Amino acid sequence: MLDLGFDKAKFSCKFGYCTGKAPDLADPSLHTKAQDYKRRVTGNMRAVPSEEVFKLPKAKNYFVSRKYDGEMAMLFFDGEKVISVNPGGTARVGLPAFEEAAEHLKEAKIRSCVLGAEVYVKEAPSNAHPVQQVVRILRKPESKEELERLGVAVFDIIEVDGKAVDSAANVYPQLERLFGKGQRVHPVEYEKAESLETVMERFTDWVIGEGAEGVVIRHDQVGWFKVKLRHSLDVAVIGYSEGTDHRKGMLHDLLVAVMRPDGSFHEFTRVGGGFSDEDRKNFVTDLKKRIVASDYVAVNNDYVAYEMIKPGPVIEISCLDLITERARGGPVKRMVLDWDGKRYSATVRMPLVSVISPQFIRIRDDKEAVVDDVSIRQVTDLAPVPEAERSVHEDDDPPSELLERTVFTKVMKGNTMVRKLLLWRTNKKDRNDFPGFVVYMTDFSPNRQNPLERDIKITNSERTAKQMYDDWARKIFITGWEKVQ
Repeated sequence: MLDLGFDKAKFSCKFGYCTGKAPDLADPSLHTKAQDYKRRVTGNMRAVPSEEVFKLPKAKNYFVSRKYDGEMAMLFFDGEKVISVNPGGTARVGLPAFEEAAEHLKEAKIRSCVLGAEVYVKEAPSNAHPVQQVVRILRKPESKEELERLGVAVFDIIEVDGKAVDSAANVYPQLERLFGKGQRVHPVEYEKAESLETVMERFTDWVIGEGAEGVVIRHDQVGWFKVKLRHSLDVAVIGYSEGTDHRKGMLHDLLVAVMRPDGSFHEFTRVGGGFSDEDRKNFVTDLKKRIVASDYVAVNNDYVAYEMIKPGPVIEISCLDLITERARGGPVKRMVLDWDGKRYSATVRMPLVSVISPQFIRIRDDKEAVVDDVSIRQVTDLAPVPEAERSVHEDDDPPSELLERTVFTKVMKGNTMVRKLLLWRTNKKDRNDFPGFVVYMTDFSPNRQNPLERDIKITNSERTAKQMYDDWARKIFITGWEKVQ
């Protein structure tokens, strides 16, 4: 049986609603279950643009459901109460919708169950971004009535009374039996689709007609799919990588950025699709003339370093989705770069998004790499990004201080291998998102499938950091390696 107890002294409670962290639950492993479930669903679900729905396998018994824009949570019921845990490790109990869900489950004589659900603003939503509204109410409700505005759309049954439920043909009818008469809690709006034409009809009704975030398609044999409209954004090119072997002289991909209000460039994504062969040749020819110095090194998926360029040109890209959280919870952070007219310098990683299926559309000759043309606000209009308006220099800390640096090389089969070990004091240990000391190792060997390997160790103790450094040095700088620095 599930144990849904929690340490109330460590939870914050208001209007009968309590929120806290997973370690303060009687069973902290509920957090791991929520993380594993999100990772499994994300891994199984393929993003598909609406124009490609008819490329899916033609099959009967698809289930198409409305995608709600809110906070994903796993709901646990122990026979008495419902508690939610999200992948970020936040636990919630006492929402009016949870209390209603518990009553429906008791009425159905369910002893325990685990559900997948979305908490969203059901009543009187404002014009603000839906997720931002949900998060604000969940974090700091102003009244009991405000909590009553939140609805719960249940989209999956993971298990009932200890038995797994893994068939869509069983999930949706059972959701209807359990929550079909619910007010604040209800099954996701869905329809059994005997053809892809029906899927597109629901997409047109819910997404285009009613402004829903998208639809989810589920089939027991074919799999899970998320269908959304593609978004279009204007971004500044800040780097490029070239192809190898027979693709030498042709573009591999572009490194692009959006600009923050303070004029800094926030690394956004890599764009490798949508180019013709002629595009790829022209980009390399033109961008070689714009190469500049950079203190920041980024590599593509093949571990090839980008050539950083003077910001620009501006290109239009499309993408299928913008994801603000990692699979195990926590924000997606990307590097923010300063450009002084001659070179780039890295400042700090700040929250942004993961970009799903970025595609090149065209060069925007009518736009420049300036805040007004490639603003981060294009992103925040589509997804909630914390601190998007904050200047990266608002709370400038002292620069990091390099304490130790050792470089060894070794030649094998005519190729030079390099191992580098660094130790630095960040001078930022008072900040929650920075350790006091960092030990960093890079191991480059062109003979390996993945030439560049990196590892990092962190601590807030200088003594521990130096011990880590010395232990690591003894391990990696062995016979046959020659010290060069």
